[in-house]
Amino acid sequence: MATGSLLNLCDAVITGRVKNGFALIRPPGHHAEPDAAMGFCIYNNVGVAAKCVLQRFPQQVERILIIDWDVQ
Repeated sequence: MATGSLLNLCDAVITGRVKNGFALIRPPGHHAEPDAAMGFCIYNNVGVAAKCVLQRFPQQVERILIIDWDVQ
């Protein structure tokens, strides 16, 4: 559900249905590896969304910047 909601948000922003968006999703997914789940993260939600956006919207999106940090 977290990954799907992020994909829906990306689609809505890129197609202009909404002006901007913020996805507050749990689990965040940043601990997931390409071939293994880690912690509570099964999918890297942002990685999946970035790849999907680049494939679905090559005319609108050329590059994506992902910033991730853990604050203790």
